[in-house]
Amino acid sequence: MRPCEPKHQFRLYEGERFNEMVESIKDYGILSPLTVIPLPPDEIGGQYEYEVFIGHNRLECGKVAGLTEVPCIIREDLTVEEIDIISKISNLLQRGFSDLPHSERAEAIAAYYNAIKHQGRRTDLIPQVEALINGETADNTESADGDTSSPSGNKSIDVAGEKFGLSKNSVARYIRLNNLINGLKEYLDSEELAIRAGVSLSYIEAERQHTIHGQMKRYEVCPSMKQAEQLRKLNADTPDDADDGDNTFLLGCADILLGRGAYDKEQKPKKTINFKLDRSAVSSYFKENDTEEEIQETVMEALQFYHQFRDKYMETENP
Repeated sequence: MRPCEPKHQFRLYEGERFNEMVESIKDYGILSPLTVIPLPPDEIGGQYEYEVFIGHNRLECGKVAGLTEVPCIIREDLTVEEIDIISKISNLLQRGFSDLPHSERAEAIAAYYNAIKHQGRRTDLIPQVEALINGETADNTESADGDTSSPSGNKSIDVAGEKFGLSKNSVARYIRLNNLINGLKEYLDSEELAIRAGVSLSYIEAERQHTIHGQMKRYEVCPSMKQAEQLRKLNADTPDDADDGDNTFLLGCADILLGRGAYDKEQKPKKTINFKLDRSAVSSYFKENDTEEEIQETVMEALQFYHQFRDKYMETENP
């Protein structure tokens, strides 16, 4: 049986979680069988006749735990597309939503959504995945007619949202985020790029996303939500049928990321807001001998800090 495929796209457990699984396997063995598929004749090398596509972590932890054999379920009736869908969904269901980086959540949710949406094509994939994760065989699963995700008036996006405890808007955002190129997904996973900013960029074609990514690396900046919207507008306003269009987008992208673009100039000047600060409400944050200028400077710094990190915290609380 061939171990973890090099092109396997999901990250394996590390650190404490990996060690906990190793100890569990030492104590109780592998309780849920791995799922494997036969290798094509031209890919069989040496002793490898099967490849793992569900259970990579169990296989690697089992090796460390000293196992020489692992329980497996062999699936021979899946297409390449079905294997891809099942691997993405199983990864999400097994690990738990909060354990995955945003890009992997987006891939898995998009796969789940598409599997539900295309009801005419193997609607039994979802219950099959859940059965395999629980160590059951495919024969024990219900048919598509008994699946709550079958055509019953429920929208695909609602079904996906209920499955993962997400709002419809959150499901829609993650499906959009799956359209980002890998370079931008890395910024998303590191949380340098806010989810809503990523959603705005996802509407831009891949070639121009590469342009944005290149400018981000060049100037070591990451677009805010406002800048991402400006980049989306720049994309819509810039023709894509000539070299001049590509050059215009490149220059406009740099201007927006550096805060010097025409899109900023188009913004209407903000009205001055008159208000009074209740000194008694903030007095505990200052010393008695602090001047009015010092207090104002501190308040301005606090507001800048708040607005700088607000988007990031909002995304953490409500993706």
